[in-house]
Amino acid sequence: MTRSQKQYSDSYLYEAFITRAYRSGRDFSKGTDNSEFRLLEHIENGHYGKPKDYPKQVQKLKVNLAKAVAKVLKWKLTVAERAAAILYAELVAQAEDADSLAVAINGLLDATHRLKEG
Repeated sequence: MTRSQKQYSDSYLYEAFITRAYRSGRDFSKGTDNSEFRLLEHIENGHYGKPKDYPKQVQKLKVNLAKAVAKVLKWKLTVAERAAAILYAELVAQAEDADSLAVAINGLLDATHRLKEG
């Protein structure tokens, strides 16, 4: 898998977790769309903005994810699910790039898998 393909795949992990947390579909106003994550790839490749925009976009994603995790923590989670959600939320807070965000998001998806809709 190329880097571009991985980033594209990771963008859908982001969308899947955010839509799961909000229990809704894609909504641009809440940042529940993979384009928010894809913007990192575009900045990295020089297709959008400037390199200094990359940390700003990472921070925006971290804020969106923190809000989503706050919603998830209000659910009836098992002790293990809650612990995992908190652990991966801390990884989100420490993330500095798309790859570290993707690892944390994947963990959040695993932690909330039992409660996915559909």
